[in-house]
Amino acid sequence: MSLVGRHIGRYRILEQLGQGGMSVVYKGLDTTLDREVAVKVLHPHLAGRAESRKRLEREAKAVARLHHPNILEVFDYSGETAADAFLVTEYIRGQTLRQFITEEALQPPEVAAMVVHELASALAHAHEAGILHRDLKPENVMVREDGLLKLMDFGIAKILDRDEKMTMTGALVGSPAHMAPEIIEGEEAGAEADVFSLGTMLYLFATGKLPFVAPNTTATLKRILDCVYDDPRQVVPTVSDELAEIIGNCLQRQPANRFPTAAKLRDALADYLATVGLTRPHEELTKFFLEPRGYRKELTPRITSALLAQAEKSIAEKKSAKAMSALNQVLAHEPSNSRANELLGQMRARKQREARVKRMRRLAFMGGAAFIVAMSAIQGVRVALRPLPFVHHFALAPTDVTLASVAWPRLPEPIKVDPPQSDPPVGVEPVKPLPMPVKTYVPRPTVELLEVALIVRPFGYLQVDDGPRSVDALARHVIKLPPGPHRFTVTCDLCETQGRSVTIDISKKGDEIPLVAPLKPSLVSFQGWPDDAKVRVGAIEKTVKESQVTPFRQFTPPSGNPEMRHKIEYTVSVGGEIVGKGVKYAAPGKPLVIEP
Repeated sequence: MSLVGRHIGRYRILEQLGQGGMSVVYKGLDTTLDREVAVKVLHPHLAGRAESRKRLEREAKAVARLHHPNILEVFDYSGETAADAFLVTEYIRGQTLRQFITEEALQPPEVAAMVVHELASALAHAHEAGILHRDLKPENVMVREDGLLKLMDFGIAKILDRDEKMTMTGALVGSPAHMAPEIIEGEEAGAEADVFSLGTMLYLFATGKLPFVAPNTTATLKRILDCVYDDPRQVVPTVSDELAEIIGNCLQRQPANRFPTAAKLRDALADYLATVGLTRPHEELTKFFLEPRGYRKELTPRITSALLAQAEKSIAEKKSAKAMSALNQVLAHEPSNSRANELLGQMRARKQREARVKRMRRLAFMGGAAFIVAMSAIQGVRVALRPLPFVHHFALAPTDVTLASVAWPRLPEPIKVDPPQSDPPVGVEPVKPLPMPVKTYVPRPTVELLEVALIVRPFGYLQVDDGPRSVDALARHVIKLPPGPHRFTVTCDLCETQGRSVTIDISKKGDEIPLVAPLKPSLVSFQGWPDDAKVRVGAIEKTVKESQVTPFRQFTPPSGNPEMRHKIEYTVSVGGEIVGKGVKYAAPGKPLVIEP
């Protein structure tokens, strides 16, 4: 039943703004302070439960302590004895973030990163106060008319228990596509659950699609529990390696492998945004939300300029992988960028020079080895030709055979062949040649070759179908192919072989096809501590002795790694006391032994 026109306490209900599985939201007027407010009223079947009202009161008091520019402020709470259970918050003129992204994309992906940076900043403030959100989704974020983001509904999901969340209004409270695996399994959720939900939002904003999507709720929950999703760079090539790595960290299956708090995620996003010159996300987003398309045109050149500067610095420092990553992102934004193509040409030429030097060194080594073998052989011949120390002389017996008495065989006379006569003899019919069949040349229909560009992350050799492997390992391969299905295989020295089948048609002419080669795992073991000391890497724990028998297999999340190495965070404890802690980096496919 609608409450429009009624009074709830000192608040007059003016109009209904929306409703969800737990509550109805109204625009109201605070008759005491004469200001517009938003009134969130719980559904009657929840308001009638004493436990639900107590939970609502606890959450209302907790959230009322939060004061952050990106958090919706709580003004009032109904109390336990009121007929209706409700919260009163500030009223926002604007639209939800869900409504906004249906009309405008948060592109380029750096805009998505700035949006989540602001939300992570708000969550960090809440996490520091011991308050979790548990219901993060675009519908719970408001975009104010001036471009300020406001996060709503803190802690409201805790009012319901798990069974109610699964059955209420036929849908999950919290939206299944954004729920962390531990919440789905009914386990106690911490700050890492909010980080997971932010990761799903960052993926959605950067690519335009959800990471975990399926035809029904059950299938969606299974995909989340299996942690199966497409690499964001394969969905949108302009997603950088660094941003993909941040997304991958958020979407780890085990909470211990994610950013532990929203503050860590906020800092990671701030560091990344600073590399492309976006050091004031709040001011940048204000400009974006006021004029998205104009801002987008102005932002892309700034990003590519910063990336080119990164690439030039990395080339000077001989950090080829990092330079390739930056240039790859530039070309994803601007495929015809002349400076990026020039730098790629320089890197390719330098690599070819290095390859020639290696070949010359190899040939010199082989030539030296051949010279040594040849000299050994000559020395052997000299030894063989030395005069023997004793010479025996033999006398030939007289013979009656002379050269003249030898009966030499007679050679046959050459056969003479008369030249052919021009006219046949009289009375003889000339032999007519058999008629030869006439061949008609029918030209084959020409097949138009379509030009496609393959973006390889980080970079690698390319093989198309059963053809030869490319000569160079590049970040961008441009080839021409006939229409139809093709199999692309990418490899690099430090990467696993990765394949992808794509059907090329006229609609893909000039398209960019992303390919990602994940880094090979590293085997990590420990020594120098007691054999029974406990070692933890991520969510896996072993003894020092066990790590030597069965090393930790360290992978990089599917997001990739522009540094071309694995990051290993570890702790070592003896008797429950931490005696060792640190961060190490391992080369892909190589073993690493960590010592005190």
